[in-house]
Amino acid sequence: MNKIAVAAFASLGVLALGTHACSSKETDGDPSGGSQSGGNTTNTTNANVGGAQVSVGVNVGGSGGGQGGSCADVVVEANVEKLPADIIFVIDNSGSMSEEINSIEQNINVNFASIIQSSGVDYQVIMVTDHGPGTWDVCIGPPLSATSNCSGPPVFVPGQFYHYDVNVQSWDSACKMFDTMFGPAGGGEPDQHGLAPNGWNAFLRPEAVKVFVEITDDQMGCDWDGASMYDNGQVAAGQQAALTFDNKLLQINPGQFGTVADRNYIFYGILGLPTKTNPLDPYTEFEAVVTGTCPTGVSPGTGYQWLSKGTGALRFPVCNYQSYDVVFQDIASGVVDVTSVPCEFEIPDPPPGKELDLNTIDVIYTPMGNGTPVEWTKVDSPSQCGPGKFYLDVPNDQIILCPQACDIVEADTEAKLEVKIECGFIET
Repeated sequence: MNKIAVAAFASLGVLALGTHACSSKETDGDPSGGSQSGGNTTNTTNANVGGAQVSVGVNVGGSGGGQGGSCADVVVEANVEKLPADIIFVIDNSGSMSEEINSIEQNINVNFASIIQSSGVDYQVIMVTDHGPGTWDVCIGPPLSATSNCSGPPVFVPGQFYHYDVNVQSWDSACKMFDTMFGPAGGGEPDQHGLAPNGWNAFLRPEAVKVFVEITDDQMGCDWDGASMYDNGQVAAGQQAALTFDNKLLQINPGQFGTVADRNYIFYGILGLPTKTNPLDPYTEFEAVVTGTCPTGVSPGTGYQWLSKGTGALRFPVCNYQSYDVVFQDIASGVVDVTSVPCEFEIPDPPPGKELDLNTIDVIYTPMGNGTPVEWTKVDSPSQCGPGKFYLDVPNDQIILCPQACDIVEADTEAKLEVKIECGFIET
């Protein structure tokens, strides 16, 4: 599972963004961290892990109680569910983008939407680009969109497809995102058919992971509301432009895109950067921001590259439009991955005055939430992994399902997982 980078902005000049890394303890009626009734204690941790929601309840009950007595097992119940995804395409309509736009139109249904659809992810696509029948316009047809006449206005499919019809040029994608987010009702630029007076923000869902897909052959270079974002095709300037973009995005819309401590977006880039030795290979988050261009690229878009790198997303050369089938498949797989159910869980805190015996840990998987429970096996290391197995990462306080076990859970989002750990009183 490809986890979104979990980090913060570092002062040493490295841009790193993080999402879905928060955890909190919810308590009810007991300052010790739980509620007590009839000798039972319940601590609940709600967290976002790997893009999916996890609710973990730690229940301690039974007899025992006094010094030298015993306590019941700690039972962790993990309810897992996939997060929805709101995918925002921002596409350059300038005169050098005709082949790229044609390839987008040819591939978005077959090699993008269909892959996400088959995965079961609840997704929406939002287009921010010029709509129409022209060479530099973008017109998306069925089944993703309901548009059959490109000369007319785009036709929305509520809950699936929206098109904010606005012209985007070479340098101004970042500013267009901001200027159209809240539409004319928020003092911004209206769409050309008046279909979204409150901007494309009205289509977003707070609970959804936000996925930007920026497609341009040029640089980030514009000013908006006091924010200057010019990468000049350079690494350092691109880093600053990305930092400025991120600060502005989180400032004006934290309810959708998160906060500095807990970002809720990733940023894919299809950009003018150079093609790798294997033209189908993308740049990963672990590779440096690069300069230079591919054959038809105007600028490497270093500002956008920093946003991709910082949020753990891939970067692709825009010039490889004949291979957009592979590009769109890779992005679709990334969207599915980041919304997948979690396969890592925090080892719960013990009840007050007690300690956990990690040698007694059991993971119990119940298919569909009501099938026959199956006890999974603890192994000592990832090298011993297999179906129905898990291991502990004690330094990081994590229970980690093996990849094969993770696949089982991801295919069964109604599954119930329980972790049982014996506990005892701390000797004094």
